[in-house]
Amino acid sequence: MIAITTYTQILGRAEELHALRTLIGGARNGRGSALLIQGDPGVGKTTLLEAALGDIGEMRVVRASGYEIESALAFGALQRLGRPLARYVDEVPAMQRDALRIAAGLSEGTPPQRALVGLGVLSVLARAGDDIPTICVIDDAHHLDDESLEVLGLVARRLSAEAVALVFASRDDQGVARALAGVPRLRLAGLDPESAADVLREAVTGDLEPAIVADVVAYTGGNPLALRDLGAELSVHDLTAAAAGPSPVPLGHRLEEHYAARAAELSRESGLWLLVAAAESTGDASVVRSAAGVLGLPDSASAEAEALRLVEIRDSVRFRHPLVCAAVYSSASDADRRTVHAALERVTSARGLRELAAWHASAACAGTDADVAAELASIADLAGARGGLRSRAHLLARAAELSPDPHARSLWFVVAAEAAIAAGAGVLSRQLLARADRELLDPIGRGRMLVVEAMCTMYLADPTTMRDTVAVLIAAADAFGTVSADLEQKALLLALNSSLTAETRAAGTDLAQLATRMRSAAADAENVYAIELRAVASLALDSYDIALPRLSEAVAMLEALDDDTVLDFSFYIVSPCIATWDCEAASRLLQRTVRIGRERGALREVDGALWVLSAVELSRVNPRLAGEYLAQAAELRRALGYVDEQTVNAAYLAWQGASRTTVEQITHAMDEAGYGGVARMAIGALAIAEIADGEYAAAYDRLWDLVEHPYLQASFHHIPELVEAAVRSGRTTAARAAAARLDAYADATGAPWARGLAARGRALLAEPADAERLYLDSIELLDTPGHRGDAARSRLVYGEWLRRMRRRSDARVQLQAARDAFLDVGATAFAERARRELTAAGERVEDQDTHVGDLTSQETEVARLAAAGSTNADIASVLFISPNTVDYHLRKVFRKLGVSSRKQLAEHFPRL
Repeated sequence: MIAITTYTQILGRAEELHALRTLIGGARNGRGSALLIQGDPGVGKTTLLEAALGDIGEMRVVRASGYEIESALAFGALQRLGRPLARYVDEVPAMQRDALRIAAGLSEGTPPQRALVGLGVLSVLARAGDDIPTICVIDDAHHLDDESLEVLGLVARRLSAEAVALVFASRDDQGVARALAGVPRLRLAGLDPESAADVLREAVTGDLEPAIVADVVAYTGGNPLALRDLGAELSVHDLTAAAAGPSPVPLGHRLEEHYAARAAELSRESGLWLLVAAAESTGDASVVRSAAGVLGLPDSASAEAEALRLVEIRDSVRFRHPLVCAAVYSSASDADRRTVHAALERVTSARGLRELAAWHASAACAGTDADVAAELASIADLAGARGGLRSRAHLLARAAELSPDPHARSLWFVVAAEAAIAAGAGVLSRQLLARADRELLDPIGRGRMLVVEAMCTMYLADPTTMRDTVAVLIAAADAFGTVSADLEQKALLLALNSSLTAETRAAGTDLAQLATRMRSAAADAENVYAIELRAVASLALDSYDIALPRLSEAVAMLEALDDDTVLDFSFYIVSPCIATWDCEAASRLLQRTVRIGRERGALREVDGALWVLSAVELSRVNPRLAGEYLAQAAELRRALGYVDEQTVNAAYLAWQGASRTTVEQITHAMDEAGYGGVARMAIGALAIAEIADGEYAAAYDRLWDLVEHPYLQASFHHIPELVEAAVRSGRTTAARAAAARLDAYADATGAPWARGLAARGRALLAEPADAERLYLDSIELLDTPGHRGDAARSRLVYGEWLRRMRRRSDARVQLQAARDAFLDVGATAFAERARRELTAAGERVEDQDTHVGDLTSQETEVARLAAAGSTNADIASVLFISPNTVDYHLRKVFRKLGVSSRKQLAEHFPRL
């Protein structure tokens, strides 16, 4: 039953109530969704929720509220929300089940990634919804622990075809906005003037003049809490007098002042009891009662507060409104707060609530305390072991604040910053680093601090420090070098990754200096890190014939890595593989990284690997597959709530036919920001687009600089492009030099990719008597599933050569095959060039419809994976959705494409 004032209040919320009931109705019908209700304190978020839930029929409602005291306890809110659904945990996939149990502290194991925990929660909710439609209500979301909030945000964004609804209620809060990015929002403001006036009149005793009512409504902004409390607390005379004053209404912080004044009317015993309840904050009546007993308060101490309707005590202690709790706590003296927390520490410690006891102990400290700091650090380790990295960061920061040892304090701030950046909290990490004194750290501590500084720059894509990251990481390696060879090597691998991003835009060092430092660190070691460092250092410093055996050793090492190690090398796969002209190895290893990363919820590594996979596919002329990898990465970022790409793939835009001016502007901006590697890719792609359009001189100008100023393996695939551009623009000498370089790589490696491209280059330069054999050799070497685009490029130039040789019929065969392949791999500019040549060869060319239905991006991803043989469960894990959603999308795909089986689906989505 809704109280009269509440009912009146709801009358002014018809649209909002309809939105909530629509959400609930969708869940009942298997259309999962989520909603965030936001507004100032007292606007009626909870009242609206309760009204919407008042008559929902056969549906399950599970609830969790955020409590400030538990906001640093990893996954605490998630555990409370999940308790009624615990029986479904054993029905989800094993890795998800294990992640949930470790996060809850019920099992030991590798700390789970938050995304894997999120997928587990989604699977549990989907299974629960299969039994009975389920609504999850999360109140005071601004007080949730970071881990629970982020996991629930991921779940909220992935709901689609489940009989589940998530409803969050929160004050305006940046953390909530970040974690729930992409979740639809319902903003509650004050009531409309008519409804607000009704609330005020029903709360006040006596009649108010309409003008006074209007004034009070205007002053409160229609805030229902303010209106109810004013009507209950003030007389008609008081309200009339107040309305004439300059600041008549205790709204916002003034409401807190109002409640604090009411609490101040209490006796000492009752006031102290109320402070115990406010400090405990979760409403656990037995804990409050026990702590009051520790303080010597009588059982009747709560009576006055109850009489004033500040609290209500039944199974739990409930404050009239969270503002009352905040007002009681903030208005208390520091001494009283510490006394109360000390009592709560005794009670929670005796009950084995170690994490809560540690927090109460820290709040009871008047200054530093080594024992409490050590306990907080220990609790932080427990949080980290459960995957609670943000909580670990907050706990360590508090430990640092309480430590009397300045050296330990600085180190704990650094370790807290490590946890924060590992959780993706770059801004928090930098704030924590700023509190550490570098001069008080030992060499290991200084090295760790430098590594975190560089990681923050890369994570935040900070253009002001991006160019410095390679030098910073080399400095970290120098700090580690005197103490830990393992840390030194790992820092240099990070420096290598950063250098591949920045290339020549790196400040304070260059590739030769980095490679020399890498070689030195790997000289006397035989571990996997040393093998990678030696190989890439040799590529940078030695002749290719000397470097090749080391590069081949590195590729073999990467192939042999176990699943537990491969993710550590996700950013170091491409250099040795491409440097040995082995695109297949690069693709295979990167796809393995993606698979393992998805299984384990390591989405940052998955995102990076997908981006690199797209670059690999562009290098072998498969922009369609590159685009699919980028679409998968974008879908992952949506799951995580990231709206924008950190690094725009301008090369892909060039392949897609974006205007050259636009691509050049983006490329210049990326280069200036320190992304020299991304700029190199884009410049090469622009040159390839110019080759497709017959603008060979312009392409040559771009490519010559890339090839003459290489950066490790990054421009290997630009050499055959330079050969074609040089031949077609009349620069035969330059073409022969580039072709000779290709021949040297082909002879050294024996790799089919290098040999096929080298044969094409020689064919372009050959006399007619030799050219045809070389063209056919090139096609044969490249005509594999992974290099269809490269083979089509060879067919194209061969067909053009045949037409010039007046063999028009033979030319049409090669040109048509080239065009078909280009259309399949999405190389539309080259398909158009092939069409022009076919027309010139006398062929009538009809446009081919390559459009695959009217599918959304997610439907396309689901369909392609299903066509490749993946099960619904496999697809769900890959795309971080539930099997229900996979089934929903497949049914829509079948209908749109007019197919009835996965076998038929495969005809629309051939393997690329």
